[in-house]
Amino acid sequence: MKGKPKPGSGPLADAPHLGGPAVKLSVNVSSSIGERLRKLAFDERISESSIVEIALQVLFEGAPESDIGPFLRDRGATLRRGGGR
Repeated sequence: MKGKPKPGSGPLADAPHLGGPAVKLSVNVSSSIGERLRKLAFDERISESSIVEIALQVLFEGAPESDIGPFLRDRGATLRRGGGR
């Protein structure tokens, strides 16, 4: 019988877990990402900040620091302040 995967199983089973002191950030995201984030948080009953933190942990742990900047720029990342658009 198929259903929801058991907790701790599936492709994200080895993803990092939250912990430690927090730092407050304010970020802007595209409306489509914001909508997906809000829907996922609501549907799964988890906080938006938890989703963002774990996504960033997966990014940072998945590649060496020297590869992350080029990876992001290849996908359109820029400075969003001071004319970097």
